[in-house]
Amino acid sequence: MMKNYFKHYLTKFEKKYILKLLYNFLLSIVWICIEISSLFSNKLKDFVIGRKATMKSVKNNKILGSNVIWFHCSSLGEYEQSLPLIKKLKEKKSNYKIALTFFSSSAYGNKLEKHLCDWSGYLPFENSNKIDELTKFINPKLLVLIKNEFWPNLLDVLNQQKIPVISVSSRFNNKNFFFKPWASWFFKKIKTIKYFYTVDDKSKHILNKKGIKNSKCLGDTRMDRVYKLASKNHKNNIIEHFKKNKKCWIAGSTWKEDYDLITEYIENIKSPKVIIAPHDCSYSSISLIEKKLKIPCAKFSSYSYENDNLKKVLIIDSIGYLKYIYKYAIWAYVGGGMGKKGLHNILEPAVYGIPIIIGDNYKKFPEAADLINRGDCFSVSNKNEFNEVVKKLSIKSNYIKINPREYIMKNLGATNMIFNELELFLDD
Repeated sequence: MMKNYFKHYLTKFEKKYILKLLYNFLLSIVWICIEISSLFSNKLKDFVIGRKATMKSVKNNKILGSNVIWFHCSSLGEYEQSLPLIKKLKEKKSNYKIALTFFSSSAYGNKLEKHLCDWSGYLPFENSNKIDELTKFINPKLLVLIKNEFWPNLLDVLNQQKIPVISVSSRFNNKNFFFKPWASWFFKKIKTIKYFYTVDDKSKHILNKKGIKNSKCLGDTRMDRVYKLASKNHKNNIIEHFKKNKKCWIAGSTWKEDYDLITEYIENIKSPKVIIAPHDCSYSSISLIEKKLKIPCAKFSSYSYENDNLKKVLIIDSIGYLKYIYKYAIWAYVGGGMGKKGLHNILEPAVYGIPIIIGDNYKKFPEAADLINRGDCFSVSNKNEFNEVVKKLSIKSNYIKINPREYIMKNLGATNMIFNELELFLDD
């Protein structure tokens, strides 16, 4: 009897404490490894120093105010996804301040439209005490998590302080690790979120099957974001000088794996001009492109109006331009789908109504599947398939049938619907 009781007690204890203790222990080990690695990596150095600077700022300043909405984004993509909603709040709820935290150092350093946020910083690395300190400083009425930014200790602290949390533009599939039996403790933390606003019906259905009924499918704010960006009709003198009256295609958000696919076609004499905008704009990344290509390349940051327009390739070695220059392309290749990085934003070129080519790793991106089914996007797995698709696009009768902009137009409106829901969590 005592043995059975002890076994029952240990199981109960394990469910409540052991996994969380193990989680926090592993996080502390990971943090030590990150600090050591930061001595050799500028990116990790920013990751560590940025968090220390954030906590120093928190200690040295008074609380932000009584009317604050806190947005948390993992990286730059999620931040852009939050911008339509932040802008709407600034327009309709001007008495509220906006606090913004990031997980990624690259996102924090390159965030756009900084004037929209009253305070920004890094989210502590799942340290409950520091999260508690940060939360008391921000003093939010509401925390808005963009996409699947679920951190157990963060959710714990907010739950203890009785601050509502909502998840915006979230997406789920049955393979998410927190749905696994061994991660039930993690899933219980996620269930403390007050409401989930998913991008698709499939995600809502999965949540319902898992016992979460507080969800609505309201769409993807990125649709609204890319539509507004395209409407502004940005002009780029360098791109226009480089391109002149010649045809041009763009390879955007590319990685090492993508170059094996596209370099042969670029070097082909009949290929039109190409603009390459790598995801990583570091010196080593740009050098890799130049090494892969056996032809001279112009660089955006050092572009010469005297002779660089005679070159076939222009490398965008600066962040923040890609989404505005897709409009100059006759078609686009979007990177990330040839490796394990994951596909990058295909909605940015789609809004300009041009054909899109991607790698075959797109299963977690419903918009890619939608556009492929429409015949607006093409998935390839090797350079032969890539060359075949390009050849197909060179035939006018095939090209004119393609218009992914229609897909964007049919899916606008998520921002307004989410804003209306968000208002329900605010006092006034």
